[in-house]
Amino acid sequence: MILHSILRISVVFGSLLISNFALGQVPTRPLRPGDSSQPKDKPASTKQTTKNTVIEIELLQAEGGGGMHGQQWLKVLEPLDVGLRVRKPILGDKPEMKEREAGNLRFVTAIGTLDRSGNLVFSDRTFGLSEVTKLKEWINELRTYGIKGTPVGKKLWGLSEDQFATLFDGLLRKVDFETENLPLKHAVTKLPLPSEFSVRWNSEAVELLTKQGDKARVRQELKGFSAALALALSLSDNGFGFRPNRTPSGVIELLIEPRNAKLEQWPIGWPVQRATFKAAPKLYAMVPIELSDVELSDVLNAISELAEVPILIDYAELEAKQIDLEKIKVSFPRKMTTWSLALRQLVVPKRLTREVWQDEAGRVFVWITTTRAGRAKDE
Repeated sequence: MILHSILRISVVFGSLLISNFALGQVPTRPLRPGDSSQPKDKPASTKQTTKNTVIEIELLQAEGGGGMHGQQWLKVLEPLDVGLRVRKPILGDKPEMKEREAGNLRFVTAIGTLDRSGNLVFSDRTFGLSEVTKLKEWINELRTYGIKGTPVGKKLWGLSEDQFATLFDGLLRKVDFETENLPLKHAVTKLPLPSEFSVRWNSEAVELLTKQGDKARVRQELKGFSAALALALSLSDNGFGFRPNRTPSGVIELLIEPRNAKLEQWPIGWPVQRATFKAAPKLYAMVPIELSDVELSDVLNAISELAEVPILIDYAELEAKQIDLEKIKVSFPRKMTTWSLALRQLVVPKRLTREVWQDEAGRVFVWITTTRAGRAKDE
């Protein structure tokens, strides 16, 4: 029986010497591609203001021609309410983007080159006279977001490295209250999220939350985890997700939306920043294991306690694949092995996988999800 196995394994664990495992230091902010800097500046105020944007284009006339095309571009840009100036370059002139603000006005200046073929060549893009539609789209983007452009499709959700670092460091604060079974909206309000960034449910999320009513609750105990992981997982279990969103006015908010939204949402967990056997030593210690026809959910609870590592469940993914842990029973022949290897052998035949991740504050956990949704290879 599992209770007998747990008692036997507890004795083995109690005699283990784990002092040889150097636990080391886990970076408080796991590195992501493009995330190499430390926070330098305080985030801008969250107060949103509507900016009236004035677009100006300065074209540096290429040597040996190009000027004859200036009149053609003037006809194109005039209906778009864009100022155009064609001039000869002076020392140090080069294609660049400039932005300045005066009160409620934002002035965006795009300096480019008018080449011999009549193309507009800017620092990161080129337009020919046959690409007027693309030029209009770019101008509309500048008018809405300024020179930073739309955040859609950009790394770090369109935030600068400093903005992302500031947000990340604010989201690693630990949850100091019990979360399981709390109403979702109440739990989100109670999480220690950084006050610099407001939380907003979009209209689709509000509609879905209203439909769920009292059923929208936190399904797992997330006390001791980072605020970011607690927010991401409690939302995911109920069909939601969140992501940083830079608004047209430049304000950064935490936007909650349905889980199936097209844009990338904040992940549940990050790559472990040290060897996993050092991060969770008891998960990789050799122990005698024997199980016979035991509910998988009970096994997971026992492993979490004995290996001293939290186990979190990807309920949204499991339910989408119609996998119910309460209905799965597992057995394991008696042998000396590690809980990590045993767990893999227990879940893989059930179309599941186990992965080891850490939260924003460096706390390691085991993630149980489906094999199709798995994000990493087993160690």
